[in-house]
Amino acid sequence: MAAFRRVEADRAGPGALGILVPPSRRTFVILRPRALPWDLVLVRDAGGADFRDLAHDEASATAQAIYRGLREGAVGVEVVLFPEGCWLRATVGPFELLACPRLPGLPYQPLVCEEADARAHAGALEPILRPVGEQELYFNTRFFDRVGQGD
Repeated sequence: MAAFRRVEADRAGPGALGILVPPSRRTFVILRPRALPWDLVLVRDAGGADFRDLAHDEASATAQAIYRGLREGAVGVEVVLFPEGCWLRATVGPFELLACPRLPGLPYQPLVCEEADARAHAGALEPILRPVGEQELYFNTRFFDRVGQGD
């Protein structure tokens, strides 16, 4: 079992993992490893790149289910090879998430990179999602006042 320590978002350190549900009638579920320059966004279908938008209450329930999957260690990280580059994909329980650069003010797009970079990214992500020691984890489902500032 992974060792996650829940903290408030405003007290989370630079290495924390966030589970975010932006406020909106239809919204996304996002995993934010603060130490990395990209987020993991829930996708609709296994192997796809269409982001799954949910009603806010459904997104909140999904965020809780992802948290349970993280705590149980039901996590996988893989590099997906394509002719035009590679994607980085994570699974947490039955949920699949795709790495996307964190570019404030722009919509999420899948991270596309060279295979060596994707493997390095996977190596950096693995200990955050499946920590050996204690990993800070926070939820943010309400406070998105300043783009790129809070999470």
